[in-house]
Amino acid sequence: MKTRWATRGLLVLTILIGLLTMSTVTLAKEVVQQWELINPEGMVAAVKPVEIAPRLPSLEGKTVLLRWNGKPGGNVFLNRVAELLNKAVPTAKVIKLYEVDPSMGRYNTTVGEAAADMSKAVKTYKPDIVIASQAD
Repeated sequence: MKTRWATRGLLVLTILIGLLTMSTVTLAKEVVQQWELINPEGMVAAVKPVEIAPRLPSLEGKTVLLRWNGKPGGNVFLNRVAELLNKAVPTAKVIKLYEVDPSMGRYNTTVGEAAADMSKAVKTYKPDIVIASQAD
């Protein structure tokens, strides 16, 4: 018990001596901070306007492809969309790409070679409309 109090006392004494030996100029001196601002955007991409695809007047007799990127919950959402579409538009053909081609249910299908593979897979089913879900 005495050793603990002696250690604490020695620590306090060391701190006090350190503070007393510092000059008042050092204690009162204000330090000016230097800041460097960096643009977090990196390379800014030029955005070109695109034409919006014409809207379908109806889904009657159309092919609807459902695309999922494999993140949790997206398939649940799209399965429900399929149920609702089948009920509301019985003549529409609903294709769940993630079921007919499971390799397309992966996260990074929007970049580079994976995006090209996704486009090819979608084109093979000749959909009139594609509904995608990212979820998470």
